[in-house]
Amino acid sequence: MLDARIVVRATQQEIRRRARNQWGVNAHERLVHRVEAEQDDVLATIQLVQGDELLETRLYEQLVDLLVEGMFLELRRRYLRGGLPREEYVDELTALADLCRGAGLLPLPTRDA
Repeated sequence: MLDARIVVRATQQEIRRRARNQWGVNAHERLVHRVEAEQDDVLATIQLVQGDELLETRLYEQLVDLLVEGMFLELRRRYLRGGLPREEYVDELTALADLCRGAGLLPLPTRDA
């Protein structure tokens, strides 16, 4: 027979693991919503500053940054929800980062990093 203490301990460990994962998912979802809200704000603001080339340029740059961030967040969301195995997530993350660097959308990696 199983010792009841072993069963209780294993159950408690599983509950803690799930709680930590759920906290990570919730924090990620809040970040996704914040980036989406910022995208909406920038899009609305671009319409208000039409004709001011300096402000338009800055807002378009900010929008591109937010869209790139959104791509990374969506990839992580798929991983956190179990849609991607860890190895596939790392491969796709690396490929996305390489593409973004190649397009000048991310800083180049440094040896110190």
